[in-house]
Amino acid sequence: MPSWNIHIAQTEELLARGGALARAVRDRNAFLFGNVVPDIMVGYMVPGVEEPIPYRITHFAAEEPIPKPREGEFWDTFVAPLLRGQGRLDAEGAAGIVPIRSIGEEQESLNRVHFPKRCAGAGAPAAPAAPDAAPSRCELRRSTLDLVLGAWAHLLADNLWNTRVNEYLDAHGGKPSEQFRIKKQADFDAFGRTRRIASVPQASERLLLAAEAFPQYPLKRRFVLEAVGVAHEIVRTNGGFEEHAAYRLLTDEFFANTFAEVLEATEARFAERAEISGHGA
Repeated sequence: MPSWNIHIAQTEELLARGGALARAVRDRNAFLFGNVVPDIMVGYMVPGVEEPIPYRITHFAAEEPIPKPREGEFWDTFVAPLLRGQGRLDAEGAAGIVPIRSIGEEQESLNRVHFPKRCAGAGAPAAPAAPDAAPSRCELRRSTLDLVLGAWAHLLADNLWNTRVNEYLDAHGGKPSEQFRIKKQADFDAFGRTRRIASVPQASERLLLAAEAFPQYPLKRRFVLEAVGVAHEIVRTNGGFEEHAAYRLLTDEFFANTFAEVLEATEARFAERAEISGHGA
């Protein structure tokens, strides 16, 4: 499966394109967080989950060495019902864009509040952090939809990346094994570090409530906060290095082609299915 820096990089690329998906997403913060949601309760992203939910459930996938999440089933079960009500939500006033904050903006905000001397002469003085306003019912439903869309994008990405890895393995006479898994994940992490990413999710009250309303299973606040912390650290330490150590299994061509394919497929499938659901963007 792709590492989280790849999921974040793909999220940034999809939103920057300005295509049908980007135009449909109103709460970009929820969409970004949704792109890591399937890996939270399974126990991959957040340690110490006392009762992890099996991968076959969180990812809609059969138990096999290189699983292929059934993203279409997830879409039909959770995305389509919410998407059908999107036009009504927008008409009721939930169409304002919630932006994503960059790691640089996040650090500046923290400095202004907690370390004002660092920002002397750099604009307005620090102000106490205001508590989050409670989201309206429409805003919460809108954010829940965008979070679910992000989770769907994660599952589609996992499906395509794992499918291409499986095909690569077949073409080169390999077979799944623990040694193969270690090499594969090392290659994914190395490729992910070549991407310059900056977007970090914000644990706003609106996001916390949307996560609790995640229709597949509720996400407790503790796990949301811990996952946000992990995401921040991933972005902070992901330098976007052009050079990387030699891949142990895969190739530059494999990563470039599959990364591009995931972006195209996510955009195309969203546009097609949204049109079928009666909400073309």
